[in-house]
Amino acid sequence: MSLGALWNYPHTPQQLAEWSFANAAAHRDVIRVIYQTTGQVLDSYVLDPFDPRDAGFDTWLYQHFVMHQQMDAILGIAGYDLTDVDPNDRRFTEVWIAAHANEHMQAGQKLNLG
Repeated sequence: MSLGALWNYPHTPQQLAEWSFANAAAHRDVIRVIYQTTGQVLDSYVLDPFDPRDAGFDTWLYQHFVMHQQMDAILGIAGYDLTDVDPNDRRFTEVWIAAHANEHMQAGQKLNLG
């Protein structure tokens, strides 16, 4: 799965499912490569599927953010606060998606992931 998919704002339920899958796959790759290269074990949470309208969305945001904090700390990436997003505000969500994708792009570059 291409990291490029993480830059796409999902307009439909199908696009949200594709984004969710791409995000989870990217995290699995990061966790795997960091373990292979450093021996460090990162936390792994269930990221896919998810729906921002679900009651568990806040838990998803927190667990996802923990994964980013660990990845960022190991790779020396200055991260963003990915716990603050309003899925009902498209402009705000677009900024969140760009910040999120930027972190994955940096991790992908440092780990030679596509």
